[in-house]
Amino acid sequence: MKKSFTIIFLFFMFLAPVIAQKSEKTVSTVVTQESGVTIYLKGKLLIVQNATIGEKLNVLSIVGVRVYEKRVDSTYMEIPLELPKGYYIVKVGTVVRKIAIK
Repeated sequence: MKKSFTIIFLFFMFLAPVIAQKSEKTVSTVVTQESGVTIYLKGKLLIVQNATIGEKLNVLSIVGVRVYEKRVDSTYMEIPLELPKGYYIVKVGTVVRKIAIK
């Protein structure tokens, strides 16, 4: 009886972190879908869709230095980026995305 209790106890101890990790992933997915803002890169052209007019658009280097800033003037924007190869962070309002210029 004591062995079976120990086995069941250990089983639930190892199962609890797996359940907690699954719930965190679903919460983060819901948050990204609510915003509606789409940010992606096509070559060296940054495309921003469904952004709120008047918000700030910032492009930051991976270390946090601002390399580009502009106010959003329409819900669809195509911005040519003349930046060196590397990873950058794009922030529009509260939406933040990572892009890679190759």
